[in-house]
Amino acid sequence: MEINWVPKWRIPKWIWGVVAALIALHIYFFQELVAAELIFAVVFGSFLVLLLAIYLVTEAGDRGLGWMEENSRVAAKMARQQWVRVEAISKKTFHRPHSESAR
Repeated sequence: MEINWVPKWRIPKWIWGVVAALIALHIYFFQELVAAELIFAVVFGSFLVLLLAIYLVTEAGDRGLGWMEENSRVAAKMARQQWVRVEAISKKTFHRPHSESAR
């Protein structure tokens, strides 16, 4: 007894076309999902970087204020010294002593 199952009917070509279109749509849908996921990752990643930068700036400010509270006398002395240097530089002339003015 030989078992040889061959269907007597054929599947029409339009059904194969519909199946191919459905597979293509699923592949396209998957590609769209991947693209959307990448866009969301970039947007939320940049948002995370922005929040991290804000956090680091505020932490640096807090630590700077804490340092200023502890070392206010040293900071005031350094500020006075720098002010004296700036005044000395501002009093100097920025042209050569024997040069003519450009008119």
